[in-house]
Amino acid sequence: MKPIQETFLELDWEDADEARQARDARAEELQFQGLVCVLENLYNAVDGRQVFTVTATEAEKIDVRRTRDSNRSGSREGSRSRALVPRREGKSVAEPEIR
Repeated sequence: MKPIQETFLELDWEDADEARQARDARAEELQFQGLVCVLENLYNAVDGRQVFTVTATEAEKIDVRRTRDSNRSGSREGSRSRALVPRREGKSVAEPEIR
């Protein structure tokens, strides 16, 4: 699901407080639906008025088994994947030579 992004302009309401309250009410509705909301208070650089935004996304589902296995220090899979990483000795191509 794509994020839901909504903007509440101070210009569209009686004042900035009403725009902020409308944004906050909308965020509560979206959170009640199980979405995670990020709220921002911004300013319009052209006219100096406030702009309030809400961005809602689905909460990430975490596979507990996978997280638990990757956190184990003795895990075969974790140590094997680290061992297969090639290591280059000597200077890297990106490093400048200092004289």
